[in-house]
Amino acid sequence: MSAASTGLFTRLVWLLIGTACLVLLIAMFALRVTGSGVASDYTARVLTMQVTAADTLLEEGRGDAALTALGIEHRAAPPASREPSMPLLRHVRDQLRTRLPDRNVQISGWRQPMLWLIAREPGQGWIGIPFEEWRAPLVRSTLLTVLLSTLVVLLLAASYARSLTQPLKRLADAAPSVVGGTPPPDLPHGAAGELVELNAALGMAAADVRRNARERDVMLAAISHDLRTPLARLRLGLELSSASIEPSLREGLVSDIEAIDALSAQFIAYVRDGSEESTSPVDLAALLRELATLNDVDANTWQVDVPEHVRILGKPMALRRAIDNLMRNAMRHGAAPYGASLVVAGNEARCVITDHGTGVPEHLLNRLGEPFLRGNEARSDAVGNGLGLASTRRIAAQHGGRLLLRNLPAGGFEAMLVLPLRSDDARSPPR
Repeated sequence: MSAASTGLFTRLVWLLIGTACLVLLIAMFALRVTGSGVASDYTARVLTMQVTAADTLLEEGRGDAALTALGIEHRAAPPASREPSMPLLRHVRDQLRTRLPDRNVQISGWRQPMLWLIAREPGQGWIGIPFEEWRAPLVRSTLLTVLLSTLVVLLLAASYARSLTQPLKRLADAAPSVVGGTPPPDLPHGAAGELVELNAALGMAAADVRRNARERDVMLAAISHDLRTPLARLRLGLELSSASIEPSLREGLVSDIEAIDALSAQFIAYVRDGSEESTSPVDLAALLRELATLNDVDANTWQVDVPEHVRILGKPMALRRAIDNLMRNAMRHGAAPYGASLVVAGNEARCVITDHGTGVPEHLLNRLGEPFLRGNEARSDAVGNGLGLASTRRIAAQHGGRLLLRNLPAGGFEAMLVLPLRSDDARSPPR
């Protein structure tokens, strides 16, 4: 584990500590703005200048009109005073009492506080100066500071959380393919240590799946290949001794030998999924027409609807086995007439094989294509080991495609082989 791969728990703890410290700093800053000596000193100086200006106007006898123009009130007696709740107001009041020791300084009002001072002789009455011009900007600046700080905290927290959850999302998206043996994706640099360990464990599990699958395939291929030699000898022995064996017994033995040989061939075809075959252009339309002709044992049993050419890049022999499996599956388990169509939809080529049989029970439909799911569990007349559809599904996955199976609403069964199509592949003429 690299030094940068710290634990997820440690990261979350540091995130909480950092958030708490940042909030504390914001609170201290806000308190500093609202109650600092710098703000109160500045406000006291401004108010002192206004008091001096009011005293001058009263001494010159200009009257209340000139004071009103400056926003200053002049009364014979002030309103009832109160103890201000804001620290700033208290600080300003105390500083004015220090600056003007011979003047009586009071504060009145709650929502719109006013500073009241007794007029300097020869003036009479009380001078009232509103605080709202200094309080409102102060409150607005404090709120703006808190809001901006909160926004910064949220953005930082979101960015940090994303750095933690993005690797998890990448692993979650790759989980289905990892189960099938595909190696997990690389994580971003500096991912949490637990995620790095999880990714390594998933990589080991995927490697085990690939190794086990390969060992199983090799075993199936070896067994199937070794069976075909004694089967050939048995078939030869039956041919040579045909005169001494009852015809009905001989036909049964030949049928059994052919069935075992067919099963062996399916095992070998399942193992050879096309992974080792080279990729080249394949004309799906021509391939579908050819296979329909070969499988059309009775006249007009296959209804073919394909364009002139649909070319893709793929593995020719593997695709041939996949489509042939679907056609033989329809003929073995379904009923005529059979349909073979090919359409291009967006960036996909869709090869559709249909029959008019009884379909598949719904509870087994989603399991079709699993290796060794016997066909007689799905259709009453099915015989085999269930590797035909499994082999086709593997070939589809090899090409980045998929196999879709469903019962038709009007009766019958549909198998759709979907293969990716490049933009310059569709309906391109053969070379």
